[in-house]
Order: sequence, then structure tokens, then C-alpha cells
Amino acid sequence: MKEPFELQWLGGFSEQYMRRVRPGIDEFPWGTLRLDDYPPLLVDRARVSWTEAAFNEYCTAAAMADMIAALLAAKAPIDLVCMAADFVTDEMLHVELTARIAMELGGGAPYEIDFSALSPQPDPRLTPLQQANELVVRVCCVGEAFSVPMLGGCRKSATHPLTHAVLDKIVRDEAPHGRFGWLYLDWIAEDLDDAERERLAAIALQTLWQFQPYWQRLRSKVTNGVTTEGFLLSHVRELGWMEAQAYRVAAIDAVRGNIVVNLRKYGIPVDEAEVDRLLAV
Repeated sequence: MKEPFELQWLGGFSEQYMRRVRPGIDEFPWGTLRLDDYPPLLVDRARVSWTEAAFNEYCTAAAMADMIAALLAAKAPIDLVCMAADFVTDEMLHVELTARIAMELGGGAPYEIDFSALSPQPDPRLTPLQQANELVVRVCCVGEAFSVPMLGGCRKSATHPLTHAVLDKIVRDEAPHGRFGWLYLDWIAEDLDDAERERLAAIALQTLWQFQPYWQRLRSKVTNGVTTEGFLLSHVRELGWMEAQAYRVAAIDAVRGNIVVNLRKYGIPVDEAEVDRLLAV
């Protein structure tokens, strides 16, 4: 059942605990985005974009929680499980940060979601180890390995102190998330048979197809500092976006040069022809 994507904040001891384990957030330059500086249509698009970012971070937190349970069931090394367990706190902090940007832009955009289906679930008939393999590949080897360089590009582009600070915090937090998948494969690689490697390659491709709209829908171009839609590129950058064509180039590089190449190093044979079809724009 779908319901509004609305977030709650309890305050008190739980807030104090969160600030103790993830300090410095209240020192960000909140309240410095001046909406009158930007066209109303661009502000509305930014509200949608940052609300969508909050939702994506929320879904990633749910996926990380599923992954941690699978790692425990698969008897993964203690230190790997400990590393992954910290990621849920990161993701919920990122939910807060992105949601607060949306609020600064006038409030979260209307969003209807099914809270019982936040992340894809592995087939329960799989062994605990196979379920862990699938979730790590889906969430970290693909999802986080894609998002880290893309967010890094947005951080580099963002010129407003608040959007830059938020993106900088998210990128610094998520760098270990992107590395985690390869550490896990270091641990399990020798135990993967050919059938499991083929299955994981299919999972990786399936996940990449879910990301394709992020770069395929981008058509705007910039001429003399103005986008196709008539927005100033300087405004686009202040609100936390990369220029569209730069985003597409970075996305393709992330898929080919980061995800596919690294999976193949572990014998996970992502099909080159399928990657070409995926990236065709």
C-alpha cells in the first residue's frame, strides 16, 4: 500500500546520540538558500530532486539493513559485518541532510511510496551465502560504486556553501560503502563457482538497468552559460546539480571503468554487448 513519504524526528536522547556519533551537522550553513535568487520552476525541480534523493537514501538504508542480516546469516567475518553495520547510520543521516535541503527549498515534494517494498529481496530459496552475495553486489558493487563518483561530481559542481557542504559530507561517508563490495568479494571470491558468478553478473546488469534513466533522460545542453530550458548554469550548480552532459559522461565512465571492470576482476562476467546496449543514448 502506498502512502506519503513523510519523515519523523523524535528529538531528545536519540537526537543527542545521533549527533554524538555523527557530529557537526548543526554547524552547516542552514538557512542560507535564498529562494528569491532562483526561478520558481527551478526551485520546484530542486525540491523534487532533493526529495527524491532523500527517498533514495531511505531505500539504501533499508537495503543496507537487509544486507547486514544476510551477512550475519552467511557467517561473514566479524569486521566486515561491523563495517557494514555502520553504513545504516550514514544513510539515515543522509536522509536527514537531503530532506532538510528540500525543506529549505519550500518543503518536500509530494511522494507516494510503499514502505513495505523499499528494496528488492533475494529469492528465499537461495542459501544464506548466495543471498549475501546478491545483496552485496546489488547494493555496494553496483549501487554505491555508481553513486559515489556521481555524487562526487555533484559536489565538485555545487557552488552554494550549503549544497556543497551536504554533498561533501555524503561523499565522504559513502566512499567506504563503495569499497565494501570489493572487500567482500576478496573474502568470498575463491568460493564462487561458475554458476554463481554468472548469476551475480545477471544481478549486476539488472541493477544497472534500474539506474539507466538517471543518465538517459538528461537532454539539456548549455550555451553561453544558459541551459536549454533557459536556466542559468550558475543557478543549476548552486542548487547541487551537475551539468547534464557532464553527468552523462561521468555515469558512463562509472559503469564501464568502475563497476564492470572491477566485477570482471573477480570473474563475474558482465556481458560487454549488454553493457553497450545499456549505455546506448
